[in-house]
Amino acid sequence: MYSLVSFNGVLYAISTLVTFLVLRIIYRLYFHPLSKFPGPKLAAATSLHNAWHDILQPGLIKRLPELHKKYGPIIRIQPNELHVADLGGYNQIFRVGTPFDRIWHNNPFLTGSLESLTTLNQTKKRKEFLSPFFSKASINRVEPFLHRVKLIQFLDTLKDSAQANGGKGSVIDFFLGFRCLTADTIMDYCFQQDLNALDEKDFQSKTVEAFVAGFDLALVSTHFPKTFGILNSIIFSLPESVREKYFAPVYGFQMVQKLAKERVEHLLSKPPNPNSSKMPTMFDLMLTPDPKKDQVTPSKHDMIADGCLMIAAGTDTTANVLGLALWHITSNPSIEAKLLKELKAAMPDRDVMLESSRLESEGFIYLRAVVKEALRLAYGVPGRIMRKVPSGGATFNGRFVPGGTTITSGIYLQNTNPETFPDPLKFDPERWLCDPDTYKERDRHMLSFSRGSRSCIGINLAYATLHLTVAHLFRRFEIVTKDYTTEYDMDWNDRFVPVPNGRIKGLVRERKD
Repeated sequence: MYSLVSFNGVLYAISTLVTFLVLRIIYRLYFHPLSKFPGPKLAAATSLHNAWHDILQPGLIKRLPELHKKYGPIIRIQPNELHVADLGGYNQIFRVGTPFDRIWHNNPFLTGSLESLTTLNQTKKRKEFLSPFFSKASINRVEPFLHRVKLIQFLDTLKDSAQANGGKGSVIDFFLGFRCLTADTIMDYCFQQDLNALDEKDFQSKTVEAFVAGFDLALVSTHFPKTFGILNSIIFSLPESVREKYFAPVYGFQMVQKLAKERVEHLLSKPPNPNSSKMPTMFDLMLTPDPKKDQVTPSKHDMIADGCLMIAAGTDTTANVLGLALWHITSNPSIEAKLLKELKAAMPDRDVMLESSRLESEGFIYLRAVVKEALRLAYGVPGRIMRKVPSGGATFNGRFVPGGTTITSGIYLQNTNPETFPDPLKFDPERWLCDPDTYKERDRHMLSFSRGSRSCIGINLAYATLHLTVAHLFRRFEIVTKDYTTEYDMDWNDRFVPVPNGRIKGLVRERKD
């Protein structure tokens, strides 16, 4: 009798759950405020549609051009989410002074950072601390003893590899190499302490390996934030050796968090010295707020989160651009020949290091076009950036969107718009060597650093790193990638940042002249 009652109870619970789910799907498809917007029915019925594409497939973002072509400029891609395709809609959402607040899914490493702040006012106040630190003038001041020191160390490792095997060269993992360069650069710039990743033989840094593995979990935390938080708590409680061996993606970010925590605690233990001749870290600036600007020092937790953010943002995105540039330059002999001709003319002595400001002069027009095109096709953060429609609602493409709706747009669609960029997936630096009006229009659509109040704060640091690295790398070395890297290796999945299927590797030899 008891087992029958138990069975009936289970059956009742299951039938109740099924009924609830069916009714919820019916509501979402036919009675929800967004039910009149076009889009895949499965996406309107359940958020698992997006999760499947983002976690188990290359990413929903890669499907969006096809969906917009089928359904129109504004489509429903989740039960309470719309995606806007056109640049006008993007600018409406992300413009300076936007009323569209950020939607943030709790992340144990970045919550409290600049990236996680939901309102414009919060973001503005935090940026007031950080913007001077990332200004062009600040970057130029530290370049001689930061950028060039790290780059020289990177190039010296390549030189050792080039001289191996009797000068025949050896194969380098540039996927790791570029990340060691960018990780040590951003760490030293923000913390005045680096990972020593460039010290590792052939760039085989376990810390960098573990850190980059963490991006595979980035979108899991977006789709399943509560589950991700619980799993993180469990993983955090395990011994370090177990975390390192079996949970590398989480362990990598924990290592970064630990480094940020140690540095912040060290700075907090020593009051800032306004008379010090040393270049201040970004934390020194946070610890000396300006009362006239109504600035308040962030909490210790938030400063640690900002440290994690700067390392994450400054390592992988810039390294992705460098990897993409290397692949396309070495895969296109005419592009490599034009670049090398310009570099030899402007840099007759291959071993002399130039400042990034020199590389922005008239003698390096093609170099800048190559970097610009690599930035366009590297996308920065390609996927959907979520914002909340303000309470009064908003109008997109002539259609009213109710307040509280999640509205998204993304960089990938703008950077590959065929109307602005003919043959958009082709790497073509020549498209930037055009008349001023055409250049201006293309630059308006190229959103790799995003736009508006939340545009990338590290744009000046990124450009300096890219110009310096591409120029000196190709002036000093011949690199062959075709026998060691494939098109499949370079194709990418959206894991918050583009994560390639494989790794770009190449045979390195020194140039003779």
